[in-house]
Amino acid sequence: MDKITYEVLEKLGVLSESPRGWTKELRLVNWNNRGPRYDLREWSPGDRKASRGITLSLKEMRILQEVLVETELPELEEDEEGQDMPDMEALMAGTSGAFGESGAAFGEGASGAGKAGRGRKAS
Repeated sequence: MDKITYEVLEKLGVLSESPRGWTKELRLVNWNNRGPRYDLREWSPGDRKASRGITLSLKEMRILQEVLVETELPELEEDEEGQDMPDMEALMAGTSGAFGESGAAFGEGASGAGKAGRGRKAS
């Protein structure tokens, strides 16, 4: 297996930090000299290790930005451990835009055609 190389071009923002110091960040990263990609993942203190994450092209990032602008997110509540959680009653009632008008949470594109999960047939 080839060694994975990366160069952090820009740290765009920290979304959260764990008690152990890992940070969930949005960065602009050049992985394996393939050009800059927007990257969302957790990084250990000192950037010595990185978790699995996602990379997005500029086009994908622009689409994600549009989706986020158009999505009405539910209010947050804190659980007993102080962790932010969505207001599940609001989510299930469909008052937020998180699930769309059809109530489908994931897999539906602009055309409304959903994708079945891996190894499953659409019903």
